[in-house]
Amino acid sequence: MMFLGILNNFYKYKRKLLNFRNYGIKTNNSELKLLFFGTDNFSLPTLKMLHRNCRGNTNLGVVTSFKMPANCVRVYAQQNNLSLYKWPILPNDCHFYDIGVVVSFGYLIPISIIEAFRLGMINVHASLLPKLRGAAPIIHAIMNGDIETGVSIMRIEPKRFDVGGIFAQQSVPIKPNMLMPELHKQLAEEGAKLLVKVIKNYPDSFEKVVSQNEDKATYGKY
Repeated sequence: MMFLGILNNFYKYKRKLLNFRNYGIKTNNSELKLLFFGTDNFSLPTLKMLHRNCRGNTNLGVVTSFKMPANCVRVYAQQNNLSLYKWPILPNDCHFYDIGVVVSFGYLIPISIIEAFRLGMINVHASLLPKLRGAAPIIHAIMNGDIETGVSIMRIEPKRFDVGGIFAQQSVPIKPNMLMPELHKQLAEEGAKLLVKVIKNYPDSFEKVVSQNEDKATYGKY
């Protein structure tokens, strides 16, 4: 009987140890497991920053296109032994994760996937929403002669792009004669930092979501 008691205590300790090692991103009150959706070099800085802040590869997964040649997001995931999922995925693929993180993904995500995450899905968008919704906000900001743009962290909603509530925004000045590659790089980096800040400040950041003003919406499409 004494042996069985010792054995039971050992297994209880082992389970606690395994749970302690099961790290995601450290937040104010918990560790969050993230499933990242992205396809290009605007996505990559966010994936890298999430990976640096995620304590344990098993708590960060990646969803991307498997079209050839392999995109930079897929290459990074493979090189760093992150769990990799081919788009389209099933709701069951999402249940292990708390939040879906979307950056320059290019696919409309169905409601079944959005609702599969305990805390929903959030997105990095390269404009100060509701200004310049759509797939090409950076080039349109330059073409419009804007002196300022920025990044928005927003909630993903079903059936429409770029309409969800906003968690945080960061403005970025557009310098005279600034070209798209420079602005693209700066916005990708600012978006990555702001996204990680929003996640780390959970749940406070999730309680401060602000609805977009539809009357002020503009569009930047290809």
